[in-house]
Amino acid sequence: MIDRQAIQELVAFRSDDAPVLSLYLNVDPHRRTREKYKLALRRLLESVAEQADPEDIARVEQYIELEYNWQGKAIACFSCQAKGFWQVFSLPIPREDFAFVGERPYVKPLTAIMDRYAVALVNREGVRLFVFHMGTLQEESEMTGEDVKRHRAGGWASKRFQSHEDETAQRNLREAAELTVTFARQYGCDHLILGGTEINVAQFEELLPKSLRNQVVGRIAIDKDAPSTEVGERSLEVVQAYVAQSEAALVEKLITTVAKGGAAALGLADTLGALHEGRIHHLIVAQGFRAPAYRCEKCGYMTVEPVETCPFCGGRQVHLPDAVDSLVRHAIEQGLEVTIVEENDALREAGHIGALLRY
Repeated sequence: MIDRQAIQELVAFRSDDAPVLSLYLNVDPHRRTREKYKLALRRLLESVAEQADPEDIARVEQYIELEYNWQGKAIACFSCQAKGFWQVFSLPIPREDFAFVGERPYVKPLTAIMDRYAVALVNREGVRLFVFHMGTLQEESEMTGEDVKRHRAGGWASKRFQSHEDETAQRNLREAAELTVTFARQYGCDHLILGGTEINVAQFEELLPKSLRNQVVGRIAIDKDAPSTEVGERSLEVVQAYVAQSEAALVEKLITTVAKGGAAALGLADTLGALHEGRIHHLIVAQGFRAPAYRCEKCGYMTVEPVETCPFCGGRQVHLPDAVDSLVRHAIEQGLEVTIVEENDALREAGHIGALLRY
């Protein structure tokens, strides 16, 4: 199981004199057959064949063909056979296909899914708490307070009993909120999902401190005693929807900034220009976007215009079948933010690619 310590080990590894191959492969059975996985793998390895060590390519192929048990939804491989380095993880949530060769393992697709999120299922008597990591249950706790019963009989006495039970429920919810705060802090949760009836969830959320309310990313209608597997599936759907909404907001910010003449670029030509000027802060690319361009052999300048020599250094321009791949690699090497956006019509219609700029 991948954890923060495993990420730290990957981040700490560096090879100055031998390349490190990082490869992510989506093996979600709901999206691909095994034959399609292998075809995607072959294409990924072909895309890095000129940069990667053949031994690293062979090691990845060996793992997929002979060692992988096809139980996860994505694979992350990191190989530097020249230094005896090999790490592989089967991930319980999908990751998009990507291959990268550099001095260090490329871990951003992993760090993007390392957030832990808590789930609090509440009713009038208490709370049931969970910590999930990549859809997998890590910890569970429960608090049950005083019994709370509804009285159906009418009259003054019934109202008095009901008032007493409402006060009891409020105490239970207050204690549940205090426990949730401690629980979320103890396990370092980045997000919180609330579950229960609409009324109970609303009352419970009001009792949380503002700092924790700001971490709430969704709510689900679910019974407090629901099976943990159901809780995991429902909460993962919420987290994935939250990620999609965050990406949509990022794309909207990009398009709006360009429309207002701000520090942003849209389309491959303008993004390549911003890259050459060193102005890119955050590169945003539609998943699967590919486009050709030309690159100078001497200074690396890239342009979509078919010119024979570089306008900056006079070097020879060579054709790139996929300039987007080169652009993403360069951004990674420079330590820039890179977001690969899935299924966003607005970004596709705006040119598939863009960047928020430094100035």
